[in-house]
Amino acid sequence: MWRSLKKAAATRERNIFSARSTSVTFAGKLSIVKGFSSFKPSSSLHNDRYIESRVGRATKIAGRALSSFSPGVVGGGDSPDVACQLDYFMSLQFAGIATALVNDLYQSNGIRTLHFLPTCPPGLEPSRVRLFQNANPSTLATFGSIEQNIFVPTLRDDPSLEVTAVAAMFRRSPLCVASRRSLKVGDVIGCHEDTVHLMKRIFPQQTIVASPRGSKNTDLLNGEYDGIQAYTTTEIPALHRFMKERGLNPEDLVVTPLEGTICGASDGETAGRDNIRLGYSQMLFLPDECLSHTDRREASRAFLDATFRGWDMAIRNPDEAIRAVSEAQRMLGLDDEGNDHWHPSGEFRREMLDSCCDHVKETFGGDRLGVLEEERWGEAVKWLLEDKRGSGENVDSKFGLDATGLWKPAENILGGNELGRKIMAEARNSAIRFAQTHGKKPSLAVITVGTLNRYTHSRRRVQLYSNHSQSWFTKTDTGRANGFDVTEISLDGETTTTDQLLSEIYKIRNKVDGIQIMWPFPPHIDSARVFNAVPVEKDVDGIHYIGQTELGKKNAYPPVTPAAAMELMKKYGVDPRGKHAVVVGRSPIVGSPMAYMLRREGAAVSVVHRQVEEEILATLVGQADILVTCAGNPGCIDAEWLKEGVEVINVGTTFSEELDSLVSDVKGDIGSKALRYSPVPGGVGPISSPMLFRNTVKAAWDQANTGESGWNKEPASIRGCVILLEGAQLLDNHQYASRNSVPNWINFLFHFDSYTEALAFMQKVDKLSTVMDHHADIRIVHKCVRGVDLEMSFFSYDAKELTEKDFDAANAVDLIHGNNQIKMSDFTYNLKEDSIAKFPAEPRGSSKLLKVNSSGGVSYYNHFGKAIPELLEGCHVVFNNSRVLDARLSVVLSNNQKVELMLLDLGNIDASEPCHEQEIQAMIRCEVSAGDKCIEPVSGVTVEVVDVLGIWEEEEERGGNGTNCTVKIYSNECIGDFLNSNGSVPIPPYLHREAEPKDKLRYNNVYAKDGGSVAAPTAGLHFTDEVLESIGESNMSQLTLHVGAGTFMPVLSKDARDHRMHAETFCVNVRELKTIINALENGKPLVVVGTTSTRTLESLFWLGVKCIRGLSVGDEDNLVLEQFEWIPLSVGDGKYISTTQAMKALIKGKNDDDMITGRTSLMITPNSYKFRVIDHLITNFHAPDSTLMLLVSAFLGKQSNIKEIYESAQTKGYRFLSYGDSCLFSKPGIRLPSEK
Repeated sequence: MWRSLKKAAATRERNIFSARSTSVTFAGKLSIVKGFSSFKPSSSLHNDRYIESRVGRATKIAGRALSSFSPGVVGGGDSPDVACQLDYFMSLQFAGIATALVNDLYQSNGIRTLHFLPTCPPGLEPSRVRLFQNANPSTLATFGSIEQNIFVPTLRDDPSLEVTAVAAMFRRSPLCVASRRSLKVGDVIGCHEDTVHLMKRIFPQQTIVASPRGSKNTDLLNGEYDGIQAYTTTEIPALHRFMKERGLNPEDLVVTPLEGTICGASDGETAGRDNIRLGYSQMLFLPDECLSHTDRREASRAFLDATFRGWDMAIRNPDEAIRAVSEAQRMLGLDDEGNDHWHPSGEFRREMLDSCCDHVKETFGGDRLGVLEEERWGEAVKWLLEDKRGSGENVDSKFGLDATGLWKPAENILGGNELGRKIMAEARNSAIRFAQTHGKKPSLAVITVGTLNRYTHSRRRVQLYSNHSQSWFTKTDTGRANGFDVTEISLDGETTTTDQLLSEIYKIRNKVDGIQIMWPFPPHIDSARVFNAVPVEKDVDGIHYIGQTELGKKNAYPPVTPAAAMELMKKYGVDPRGKHAVVVGRSPIVGSPMAYMLRREGAAVSVVHRQVEEEILATLVGQADILVTCAGNPGCIDAEWLKEGVEVINVGTTFSEELDSLVSDVKGDIGSKALRYSPVPGGVGPISSPMLFRNTVKAAWDQANTGESGWNKEPASIRGCVILLEGAQLLDNHQYASRNSVPNWINFLFHFDSYTEALAFMQKVDKLSTVMDHHADIRIVHKCVRGVDLEMSFFSYDAKELTEKDFDAANAVDLIHGNNQIKMSDFTYNLKEDSIAKFPAEPRGSSKLLKVNSSGGVSYYNHFGKAIPELLEGCHVVFNNSRVLDARLSVVLSNNQKVELMLLDLGNIDASEPCHEQEIQAMIRCEVSAGDKCIEPVSGVTVEVVDVLGIWEEEEERGGNGTNCTVKIYSNECIGDFLNSNGSVPIPPYLHREAEPKDKLRYNNVYAKDGGSVAAPTAGLHFTDEVLESIGESNMSQLTLHVGAGTFMPVLSKDARDHRMHAETFCVNVRELKTIINALENGKPLVVVGTTSTRTLESLFWLGVKCIRGLSVGDEDNLVLEQFEWIPLSVGDGKYISTTQAMKALIKGKNDDDMITGRTSLMITPNSYKFRVIDHLITNFHAPDSTLMLLVSAFLGKQSNIKEIYESAQTKGYRFLSYGDSCLFSKPGIRLPSEK
């Protein structure tokens, strides 16, 4: 077939090959040897010669002198089967080609004549390939090698070249700049003539000149240039050796890799802006016509197959590859450039080859080396072409890339290599941003006890399949290459006890962001105790994942290998919903969580393990729609058992010494039965290490945002080691101490003026300690007239070490009683009078919206009602349905003075109860005494002052400060009816106006139901019936918190902790609470409307924690949460109780129609409170000196400055306070579904 094609090629028109054929999937060695062997190579080709290979068979190799190669002479039948134009002299960067050549792989694939064109000036490879193919149309394929950063612009500038990229030997460019010092503005960089334009773009502040290629290393060392274009694979290892020979320090060489850095960036700036994308290197391309006919395509595949099998041989046996390159140089005569790129030592050759092999291994995709990934190709194309177009947005991302699938992996293979590289790149960029933000790298500790069987062949596995920048087996090197600090701790498997292992965990866990405990343990290690010692927030390998997820924690870090498998399934659209998934294996780190994840995704899951008989195993495997193998037992599953159309995820792998290869749990031909399957190697494995580092950097950000990171964990006054309380004086200044056999403790030392003061303080700490279930050692020394010294120490005797609970307990004491003031001046702003909205926006819902996203970015919307439905898609929204009573009355005193009487808080009183039976808290806008009476003039009803509670203070004096008191209204009407008949809408005092009739409607929400508030939950005022309909009833829940006038009380104390938080009554229907729990369990983000709803939900969580802890919650029908009770509840077990676990504890044993009622004084403060329930908050702009400013500051965290946000909003015309505009805040790190 090929012979007939070659004979007719000289007389056929070229357009006979213009139509592209369909893709033929390559599977194993091509069956084309017969066609090739029937063709007799001609001896008439000018300057060609026959060279005997090592096995004695003739391979036709072209001569070097293209200048003497006349296109008119070589045509038709004299043309070679395949030709190749290398972009450099034969060297170790072509070790795969050399190995294939020397070992006759091309001939064994049917290529009888292989013509190597002579080297040419850089950048001319496409034109030389085109010239040769035009002159030799019967040549089935002419290959060229080139950098993508040269190929794409060249093809753009000359489309008539008509060449296409089909494969690559290097996934990323090794291009770099080498210099003796950091480059400065104006420094001269010498580069190759074909990269001058590129280097000018990358280094706009330096002078770029074309320089000789052959002497550039010498030129740099002699000071001819400040920097030179170099390659990390070649010139850099040579330069290191030349410098050492000259007595220079090789470590002084500055190497700046270009791929992934930033044009004109300063040192270390590699994230957060558009990175350089040079794409593939040693890329292989063909004339377009070589892709258009079956015979040409088969010949092209034959060349690629042999080339990459050659690379596989080079990777497996580097020493033989080095010898093969030397032999190929002698065979081809392509080794005489005579430059200083090389060092003569064998050590240099091995380092260069290893570096090249690492690049080649990165091209593995699916079932082969050399794969061009469309997304990566497109990123480079857009970057390379955007400079002339001004933007890469309109560039065809597939420009120059083969669309026929010549060297594309089989369609049924679920390859994971490129996915793993993408995840690792994302983790690396995030790690760099983290280091720039916090001044430290994300950190990981890996603890191993004993020798793990799967690590026996770790070095060989890295050599064959990976490199030190992304390997599971070289985590320290992988971390270093990607911006992480990794500490690997290896303990003896025979002598290490459980207590010793725990001690290692205790030592390291407050110093790192993530911990990975390698499984399995030796039999004598208590795994439960060990796993429990790993804090949830540092559990980057997902030890606690199932438990935490089951308890409702949405952001628990998943076990990395099962998560890798799920990522692979997601990428390829393997949907487990409604399917029967069979998981083979049940280890706690792979099989069990894998089954759990599949179940959560809607699959019916069967788990089988080594105790299951083979007959049952075969039956279940044969029933599987999705088979996930996690056994790590090669051949335990026979491919013949598989059901037609099954999708197989190979997780369990084993290295076979006999095969020198990684093998899966399945023996036989999976592809003959499976619709799709992940290969071994190249499936799930390459994703596991990136998932680990993704979890680690996320843990670092999470802990930094919440203040829980081990590197910043101790409370400030513990770091300073003192707390001054109630007149206490500092006596000592130390943090940790050592006494007797006790190694460490946290120590506080105080001085009080009297024994009574010391005892009072002890009682406060004792109350706190009881809730924490962790008491301090306290010692008192009475010094008579000199007062009392009190020493307090925290230490865990069981652990024989300082534990997390010690730090948390000490932190709790510090937060409540310590010196770390919460200064209101830090959370206030200048509220302009004209920014206060005196009236609501008309119509309802037309107010503006300000949004702060999960990264702190601010967006502005002109119409709440139009913007909010789309923003809330995929969320569950919680509203406060409390209705505002007409709680403001005008009364006449005995001296006929008319004054304001305002009901402040109904407390537990129901508005449907008769007035005369209740004593209600109120404010009278003048000074009164107990027993004073006044008259409500409309009804003539008497109102009596029962008790005086003190002075009433609010943000603005309105007729003077009033009296806070309790009153009795002597009317037989119920409270609600009396107020409706005689009262007015209690609009806020800062509006400086009387209520108008329309306020009765506009100062209530459209969904308001139960009367009881004396101030509106104003965040809901923006919602209309139309907006609620768009959200959908199934996506909403309601609760009730009756807002008291205490919401208007300013924080007058300098330290906000001294502010007495007002208590408010809440009421939640059990059925509604179940809908919230269901939303949490289904992973739907909670958007909470208003700070009142926020206080309610967060209070319910802490009350649930109290139930679980067996602490008193008050009466069953009237739960109570105190102001700072959340602080001691956060210590110990309370820290790890999930949201849904706490909520379920509250409703346990209750019916759907039952109500959860109570009073909460919860005060949420910045820098310490961790939100446990809500993900996103809709709220208004709050008053400068209010507790609500503290709440929203705590919610946004350290990444956002609430003062700056508010002041910027004022400049943009936003309206503030109750009738003002709205905000949508996202918790740091938690994106809205609409943003994903």
